[in-house]
Amino acid sequence: MTFRFDTPEHLVASPRLSGFSTHPSGGVIALRKELSADGKKYVTQAWSVERIDDRAVGRQLTHDQHGVSEVCPAADGNVFFTSGRPYGDDDKERTRLWLLPPHGEARMILERPGDVEDLKLGGERLFFVSGTLPSARHAKDMKVENERLDKLREDSGVSAILYEKAPTRDWDHDLGPDEPTLWFVDASEAIGGAAVQDSMRPVRLPEGRLLGYEPSPDGSFVVVTVNAWIDGGWERSEVWRIPAAEDGSGEPQLIRAADSNIWWETGPVSPDGSRVILLEEQLWRSTQNLSVSLWAYDFDSGDAQEILPGDEYWGEDPRWIDDDTVVCSADYRGRGIVLRVTCAPGKEPSVEISAGGDGQGWTYGSVQVAGDGLWALRSRVDRPEELVRWPVDEFSADPAPVEGILPDDVPAGRLEEVTTLAEDGTEIRAWLALPDTPAAAELPLLVFVHGGPWASNNAWLWRWNPWPFVARGYAVLLPDPAISTGYGQHMIDRGQQELGGAPFTDVMALVEAATQRQDIDADRQALLGGSYGGYMANWVAGHTGERFKCIVTHASLWDLHTMGSTTDNTEWEEAMAPSQADHYSPHRFVDDIQVPMLVIHGDKDYRVPISQGLQLWSDLQRHTAVTGHKFLYFPDENHWILKPANARTWYETVLAFVDEHVQDKPWRRPELLG
Repeated sequence: MTFRFDTPEHLVASPRLSGFSTHPSGGVIALRKELSADGKKYVTQAWSVERIDDRAVGRQLTHDQHGVSEVCPAADGNVFFTSGRPYGDDDKERTRLWLLPPHGEARMILERPGDVEDLKLGGERLFFVSGTLPSARHAKDMKVENERLDKLREDSGVSAILYEKAPTRDWDHDLGPDEPTLWFVDASEAIGGAAVQDSMRPVRLPEGRLLGYEPSPDGSFVVVTVNAWIDGGWERSEVWRIPAAEDGSGEPQLIRAADSNIWWETGPVSPDGSRVILLEEQLWRSTQNLSVSLWAYDFDSGDAQEILPGDEYWGEDPRWIDDDTVVCSADYRGRGIVLRVTCAPGKEPSVEISAGGDGQGWTYGSVQVAGDGLWALRSRVDRPEELVRWPVDEFSADPAPVEGILPDDVPAGRLEEVTTLAEDGTEIRAWLALPDTPAAAELPLLVFVHGGPWASNNAWLWRWNPWPFVARGYAVLLPDPAISTGYGQHMIDRGQQELGGAPFTDVMALVEAATQRQDIDADRQALLGGSYGGYMANWVAGHTGERFKCIVTHASLWDLHTMGSTTDNTEWEEAMAPSQADHYSPHRFVDDIQVPMLVIHGDKDYRVPISQGLQLWSDLQRHTAVTGHKFLYFPDENHWILKPANARTWYETVLAFVDEHVQDKPWRRPELLG
């Protein structure tokens, strides 16, 4: 094993998995992301996973410097993929559709004025999403009219977008002017060498913006999630079953209508095409808490069966093994498990653990079925993501990792658990990352509060990674307070209606429990967090005096009164009831902040807008007597700091800030900041 995560430079340069895709017949393609030759960006390459005896081994498929965006393996070894690589004399940046045969070079098979994305096979049909301008959607020849309008806009230099309803943004990009449209082509024709540029067909969708889709196994229909609006201008979702006919014929079937208190999403269709998995998200309101459950909907009868209630597990990434069995992943007590749900029609569902839950600390996600195996990505707080496989029929499995795709890199350090009781008697827990060989003196402590707030500190993170800090001599506490996932609905209910209540007291209880250890220094501590963790950092700053030596807050909520009306997430304005904003808004306590704060924000962050960071920075200057505040601003980053050099600068700046205030070291401005 090699220890490669000791410095920001090493961490940022480490290759990592970014996903994988399977075909039911057994094909598996992994995506590995690595630094480009000039080190200025990440490039994703496709790797084929091959079975050699009892082992699964990766073999690199693509090598182009532009990489791939996503992949979709076919049954016969062909691989459809999207890439921004140039084609011919056209130097315009766009994502095109390519086909890579089992032997030979890739060839471009389709391009559109907008990008091509979200590839999925249904029988012999390849479905994908590509944008269409609003005025072209109802034209007789949608494709031709869209190309005309796109050229008109480009030639005239128009960038304006007209909105008629919310939302207008999503995380880091503007919505529009084109609207996502679902298309399909004949995959066998493309594999056979036929041109598919002119034979693509649209799936005629109901009114609303396409949010997601799943094709039936035979490709004869799709189940789609589209947005809808209810009274007051609020966005909701609807689920429809839509025929995928060459001539656009067939009547759509409304499966789930817009509901003021529920958000619906479609999951996959069963192998026999008779049922579809639906994810029900009960929305956060002042009168109800967020909860998630899985349902199986029968197309013929219209009956829906709840197959995984949300009281104990919140199921994610559901996949059918057969017509009566579903697998999914779920957070579980600081770890993550794979659940096997037996859900035959007319029978009571049963749930068993297929992998995880064995105390080894692994967290599983992105479960998929290929051949006779289940595949998933798994990681631990102290181990990066790896691709693993285990037999479909095996329970409490010990999955085998795929070999050869990633170097065998691990961090230097160890991981322990901290548990204590909350104020209401609930048992709460955290991970504690420690150096392998602690110094004779007590260790300074950094507290990383996770975002979400519906999340858990249970997996490897490339952002907020504790190990460069551990290598610098810190202990890092990773608490799971109220509203954390993996502890049942009770844990959500404890804190949902008091953002600065039980979650805050839970964090502080876990900090105190860690501080009682003989190897932790009670006088040298700092607290850090991003997104909701940044909210908590701001709340802690105004409620703990000089308890911590400094606070680091990234992409953080500061003024809850303005957050709801400026975020891209229209749900926040409804969820942020006046009682929450009036009582739990951190900006109300700026006068009580007594320690230096490092504020970090990206200008392209539409989820927690830059206005929150700017207001916080201004309030710190005008309303606190503390010196030493700093503002790390990224003009071209969003909610996440994604560019390699910017990520490295983030770590180096945070390390320099906590070194200065926690360990009394001289401030050293990172060289990359000039």
